[in-house]
Amino acid sequence: MKLWRTAQMIVKVTTGGCSFKGAFQCYLHDKGADTCKRIAWVQTQNLCTDDPAKAWKHMAYTARAQERLKEASGQSRAGRKLEKPVFAFSLAWHPEQSPNREHKLETARAAIRMLGLDEHEAVIVAHRDEPQKHVHVIVNRVHPITGLAGDIRNSKRKFSDFSREYERTHGKIYCAQREANYRERQNGRATRYCDPVIVEAWETTRTGPALIAALKAKGYSLEEGRKRLIIVDPHGKAHNPTRHLKGVRATADIRARLDTREPEPPKAIQPEPAQEEAARREDEQKRREALEQVAAMQRDALAEKHRLECERQEVQHSQRTRLAKSRLVAFYGLREKKAALNALHERIKSAPWWKRVVGITHRDTQRPQNAVRAGEELHGRRGVVPREGCRCRATGTGRPD
Repeated sequence: MKLWRTAQMIVKVTTGGCSFKGAFQCYLHDKGADTCKRIAWVQTQNLCTDDPAKAWKHMAYTARAQERLKEASGQSRAGRKLEKPVFAFSLAWHPEQSPNREHKLETARAAIRMLGLDEHEAVIVAHRDEPQKHVHVIVNRVHPITGLAGDIRNSKRKFSDFSREYERTHGKIYCAQREANYRERQNGRATRYCDPVIVEAWETTRTGPALIAALKAKGYSLEEGRKRLIIVDPHGKAHNPTRHLKGVRATADIRARLDTREPEPPKAIQPEPAQEEAARREDEQKRREALEQVAAMQRDALAEKHRLECERQEVQHSQRTRLAKSRLVAFYGLREKKAALNALHERIKSAPWWKRVVGITHRDTQRPQNAVRAGEELHGRRGVVPREGCRCRATGTGRPD
């Protein structure tokens, strides 16, 4: 049963990537949003799950395990490490065509098989946000069994031949440029790919606003690059328009077409880079000075707090020292003992000569001195104030525990 009258096939190959999560985030959500209203259906291939939220994790795991897969399958581990395992492309039909899901899925699988990646993990996503029916295909270049990287060299040339055969097999040939390029290659002459959207927008318009509007209608945008004007396609890939437009050799030709755009602001109004840099340095200097002032105030406040704390500690130490000395003097009775010692000296001086001869006065002098010295040494060794109720063995008065 025929599904359409004529068929057109346009293939877009995106730049390879290294993040399956990023690719799925792009294709499984609406543009610039977290919703997924544009998703019609999703189909996995060579994966153990049909859930796209899990599929990208399986594909990422396979890519990370490439070296182990090579070792397990007996493959050589030599060669450059694969940096971009993500390979994605899209297949689009003419807006007047309405291929059903089975045909879209069959065509996508045929394209994968044409590249020699039919044994690789893949996810096919169908969108419904554009007038033309289209599907996106995300393929893991790492083979899930051998770990070898799929060969995608000359993929654009292969897709061009695939699209040509598809149109010739299913009906009308829409892209005459593709046929012309094929004939040129058959005759041994080099050809180049020309994006039909860019070519059509250039050939069907004569003014700058019309050119921009024609590109925007197809999801393209004209941007200012670092050195030249570029055209960005819906997949985010930048194109040099001079490579797609025959007879256009310089960006000046494109700017001449865009001369009806609104004029750029006068250069006098635009700040020069040197002035911008000077203003930035001045702002940075002011900010640094303000921070230094705040830091100086905080340092002064901290120094004053430290000084007051030192004074308070000195006062407390002096008070504790005086209190400890007074308690020691009172505990050991040093004043009474010194008074008794002085009285004893006076008595010795006035003692009769016979007491001095027999040594009674010497023993009387040594006994209180030894007692006082023992008490002071004990206090100096312990370094604490004795508690009430403790007795000193040397003096009989008390000692610290």
